[in-house]
Parts: sequence; C-alpha cells; structure tokens
Amino acid sequence: MGSPHIAAFVREHLDELACDGALWEEGGTDAEGRPGMVLGRRGVLSVELAAETLSRDAHSGAAHMLPNAAWRLVRALASLKDGDEHIRIPGWYADAKGPSAEDEAIIEAMNDPEPGLREQFGVKNFVGGRTGRDLEAAVFNPTANIGGITAGYQGPGMKTVIPARATAKLDFRLVPDQDPEDLLEKLKAHLIAEGFGDLGVTWLGAMWPYKASPDNPFVGLTRRTAEEVYQKPYEFRPMAGGSSPVYAFARPLGNIPVVSAGVGNDRNRTHAPDEHVRLADLLNAGRHIGRILEGFGALEA
Repeated sequence: MGSPHIAAFVREHLDELACDGALWEEGGTDAEGRPGMVLGRRGVLSVELAAETLSRDAHSGAAHMLPNAAWRLVRALASLKDGDEHIRIPGWYADAKGPSAEDEAIIEAMNDPEPGLREQFGVKNFVGGRTGRDLEAAVFNPTANIGGITAGYQGPGMKTVIPARATAKLDFRLVPDQDPEDLLEKLKAHLIAEGFGDLGVTWLGAMWPYKASPDNPFVGLTRRTAEEVYQKPYEFRPMAGGSSPVYAFARPLGNIPVVSAGVGNDRNRTHAPDEHVRLADLLNAGRHIGRILEGFGALEA
C-alpha cells in the first residue's frame, strides 16, 4: 500500500517521536551469509493511466472507423521513454542526484551481483547491457515501469473486439532528490504536450527517497556489532532498488540515521508465496539488535 498514513502520523507526533536514530526492519545476510545494510531507498510514484475512446466495446470489423483505446494507451506509454531506457518526460532528471564518490567507492568494494542475479532470474541480457558492479551503480538511475495493462478481451480463444477503455499501472522509481509530487505534474504536462491530454492520470501513491551516510556513528555501530555476531565482513549497499516509508521518519525527525538489523536472506524468496525466514537468521538478528541497543547507550554517554 505504500503506508499512506505513516508520514502524516509522524508529522503530527514529532515531539513524542523525537530521537537520534531509528532501528528499521529489512536487512540481513547475502547468499554467503555476510551481513549488510542498504543505506538508502529509492522513492516511488505510482499512477494509473486510462484511455477511453468509445462508450462501449465494439466489433473489430469496425476497426477502420472506431478508435481503439488499447492502441491509444500503448502509444502514450511508448512516449514515456526511449529504447535506451531514458525517460523522455522533460525535467524528469533535473533534481536527480547521482552517486557520490563515497557511493562509488562502496560499489567498487561490493561483491559482483551478476552471478547471483543470473542464477535467480535466468537473465540472458540485463537492461542497458550492463554487467558486473555496473548493475549496482544503475540503481541511481530513475526508472519508468509498466506493472500491468488491462484492455479488451483476455479470456480463452478469440474475440473480435475493439476495447473502449484501457488502463495501465505504472511505477516510477526515484533517486535523491526527486519529488514525486513535482514529477506527477511533469508527467501530466508531458502527456498533454505529446497529444495525450485526454488520458486520465490517477495518483495511486508515493514515497520519497532517503539515504544515510556510512560515516554516521550509529551506522558504524550497526556494522561493528553485526561483524561480532556473524563473524563475517559487513557490506554496505548505497541504495536499494525498492522503496520504503523510512523517509517518513528520517526526514521530518531531522534527517536521522536509520539502520537495519533484519532476518532477511538472499534466498528467502521475498514476496513469493513460499517466502520464509530461517530460524538461525531470526536468532542472529535478535543478537544483533541486542548489541545495537547496548552500544547505543555507550554512544550517548
């Protein structure tokens, strides 16, 4: 859902929630059991586009006369980005913040994600022909993703129909310092300029980007205590491809550092029907959290 009410709740209770840092869910270990943390999350803008060309579906024998909503929608979608994955909406990249020298150094020190991704997803070719650590660096690129398209008849066999209405669910992943509210207006302006002002644009939800510094003492504490528990080197990732309501706490509470000490593992099949947690990971996460709490008291002293 995007946790639509959390941001308002935090803003309404700033005094009660005032803090120096926050311990968040997520986090865990990779395929080799190495602990790690993602320092930032991309933002997201989710919308639905709708094209309506007729008052009801029609017989496709009239396709030489009657406009097809599915074709109308597809052409509008094709205007959003080019074949090189570059988003064509004017001003989309104006506030996009790329990786810092610190981020680039972290990426260079990371393990190569390519073998694991190929094994998990059976990828033949990655987006943009990227390989190796360039796959991690690409997380600083905003994206435009079609999550689903609905139009006309989609049952068994054939049906000669001209769809009267077609819709598409889209999500745009955002990087620091992009603002989803600003980008929604840019999307609407683009559609009008491209001749698709008749399409409906519905805001479905949004989250803002967030990123912590690896030099923050609270982040450093999380790293040290993880290495004590797991007895393996800790690995930072500058930015996650997904989004999180972590921004709702971090931003209004004074850009506090937010750390993770989770139970996740690279093979937990996240969001699949058989998603699971290993008992050993659950226990280690508890040990890690305990050390963070104990160490945080020492930081305050």
